Amino acid sequence: MAQSTPSTGSSRQASAKGKGGPIQDGLDLPEKFKEEDRLFMGMDDVKKQEKEQGIMGKMFDSVLHGSMKFTLEHLEAMIKKNSISEVALDQHIRRYMKKDEKMLVQHLKCIAQMLIQQSRVPGQGMGTQVVLLFKAIDCLRMATQYAPSGADNIPSFVTLQIMAKMPPAFVPHMNREKSIFNLYIALQRAVKEKLPTINVRNKLASLYVKQKCYADALFQYERMLEYFSSKKPQSPAVKEKLCVLHLNIGDMYKSIFSFQGDFKNGQILQNFVFRYNREADIQHSSRTKIHELSGPINKMTVKDLYKDLQQLSVNHYEAALKYFPADKNRKKRSEVLVVVGKNYAEMGRHSEAGESLRDSLLLLGKERNSPDIFQNKEEVLDVMHASVGKMPPGPKQEKLKSFVVRERNKLDSDKMEWEEQQKKKDEIRKEAERGGKKKVVRGG
Repeated sequence: MAQSTPSTGSSRQASAKGKGGPIQDGLDLPEKFKEEDRLFMGMDDVKKQEKEQGIMGKMFDSVLHGSMKFTLEHLEAMIKKNSISEVALDQHIRRYMKKDEKMLVQHLKCIAQMLIQQSRVPGQGMGTQVVLLFKAIDCLRMATQYAPSGADNIPSFVTLQIMAKMPPAFVPHMNREKSIFNLYIALQRAVKEKLPTINVRNKLASLYVKQKCYADALFQYERMLEYFSSKKPQSPAVKEKLCVLHLNIGDMYKSIFSFQGDFKNGQILQNFVFRYNREADIQHSSRTKIHELSGPINKMTVKDLYKDLQQLSVNHYEAALKYFPADKNRKKRSEVLVVVGKNYAEMGRHSEAGESLRDSLLLLGKERNSPDIFQNKEEVLDVMHASVGKMPPGPKQEKLKSFVVRERNKLDSDKMEWEEQQKKKDEIRKEAERGGKKKVVRGG
């Protein structure tokens, strides 16, 4: 069972690097913060509702969930042990997603409340507090998404209050959180008054990506995709917006699977996988589930998941290519084709890689020659040559091999021609400068 286990014990961090200077032992959330608790439905009330299900409801739960049923009491006990299981939380949320959206939101707020209260327990180390509070933020963000109105600024406000007490290292996150809160107020107003929400959602998605809250960013991107995809017929302006959205989603997936380091994003990755697969099971039947993580986060355990995320990235890049205007943005379109080609090469799909890179070169061939264009072509030809060499023998491989040879020869020829033209231009310029100097001397 994959778990998120906050650090325990009395060890505390006395100082932090960076501009913030020394920081306090623990976050020391003030009593004033407790005033926000009343905005949530009390835990006792939610537990009471959970227990007061009818006999048929309890029988149905035992058949449907069996030992996989996790109540608020189970989760509360785990939180008090500073060891909340992501799997347990996932099963609890799944249970209420299938039953009642309003009840689900109440439960998420209660779980957040438990986590916040646990972070206030005397003697908690700062590391433990930070983990508990970020888990509370996860629940508050989910409550915002699953709210019946589609936008609830109360969880966003509580998140803002939590971030305000974070150590100095989290100041950039706090600044973004202020913008997120303001945008959620605007989104809530727009939803209530039935006004357009696209600009607000787009800004929210961008901020969530910077916060590495990828599931929240995807939620906003998908709402925008649904809006523009529903427009019939699709005008050039709508197609361009769909193109940009697919590019943004492709970039988002790429930023997840291309992460290297020491897998410090393990918790972020776990959270994203559970939320993605939950919605695939319950809300998006067309969505293919991705591999779940088990055991410690390392190169072996993330291998299959990264392949899934890479494929999702490629899918959105290819969707973007379908909406690209044919007569403009050729260089950008070529760049996307190169990204797709390189991803296919990494995935061992060398035939698709060769075709994508060939299309990129054909587009670059329509651009005016310059040192940048020459460099781009050389880089693409190097990747294409390596990929074509790994293709199975056959007519397709021979055709792409011939294309690479032909493009290399053309590139060499174009470079020589361009250099000769530049020399002639330099000679004409120098001659003009000399002529100007002679006139000045004669006139003097």
